[in-house]
Amino acid sequence: MKLKNKVAIVTGAGSGNGRAIALRLFEEGAIVVVADMNEAGANETISQAPEGSKAMVVKVDVTQKDQVDSMVAQTIQEFGKVDILVNNAGIVAFTPFLELDEKEWDKVHDVNLKAPFFCSQAVAKEMIKAGNGGRIINITSVEAHRVVSSSGHCQPHYNSSKGGLHMLTKAIALELSSHGITCNAVAPGVVQTPFTEKGLEIPEVKEWVLERLPVGRIGQPQDVANAVLFLAQDEASYVTGSTLVVDGGWTIH
Repeated sequence: MKLKNKVAIVTGAGSGNGRAIALRLFEEGAIVVVADMNEAGANETISQAPEGSKAMVVKVDVTQKDQVDSMVAQTIQEFGKVDILVNNAGIVAFTPFLELDEKEWDKVHDVNLKAPFFCSQAVAKEMIKAGNGGRIINITSVEAHRVVSSSGHCQPHYNSSKGGLHMLTKAIALELSSHGITCNAVAPGVVQTPFTEKGLEIPEVKEWVLERLPVGRIGQPQDVANAVLFLAQDEASYVTGSTLVVDGGWTIH
C-alpha cells in the first residue's frame, strides 16, 4: 500500500471527485478525514471504503476559518498528524458577466480560493510542527488556463477563482519547499459527476463535449483520483508547484 498510515484530509469528499479521491486514498492504506458540509454524503463515502479503513467525518464549511481550524484540530486530536491535504471542495456558477452580482462573485471566490487558503495554512502549520514534510494538492480546473464559452457566455468568477488557486499553488509551493512540503494542483476537464450528469444527458451537449476530447470519452472521478494519488505519494517528492492536467486532451487544441 502506497499510503499506509498516512493521514489525509479531503474536502468536499461527500460526492463526486472528492468521494473518488477519498476512496482511492483509502485503497492505498491512508487514514482519511472525509470533510464536507453534507454529513450524510460524507458518511456514504466512508460506507464505501474498504473494510478495516480508518476514517473520520467532519462536517465543515471550509469558507469559515474557525470551522477549518476546528477540522484540523480534530484531525490532530484523533490521529496525531496530517500528511496529505486535498483541497477539493468547489462550486460552479453560470451567471453571465453582465448579470453577475457581488454576492455570487464572493461566494464562488470564497469556496474556490479563500477556503483552500484557510485549509492549506492551517494544515501547513501542523505539518511544519511535525517536521515530516507533507503534500498539499489543490483541485483547480482547465478553466484556470482557458476560458470556455458555452451558450454565448463564460464563467468569469469561476475562471478567476480557479486561476487564483493555480497561482496560490505555486506561491505555497515556493514558500513551503524548505519544510519538505510540496504543493501541486490537479486540473480536471469535463468529468462525469452528479453535478455534470444532467448536462451530459442532453445529446447535443454530450456531442459538443466529445468533439473536443481526443481520447473519445468523458472523464470519470477515478481519473482525477488517480492523479491525486500520484502527487500524494513519496515518489512525487521532487514535484512541486506543478499542475497535472487531467482533461482527455481538451486543452491540446
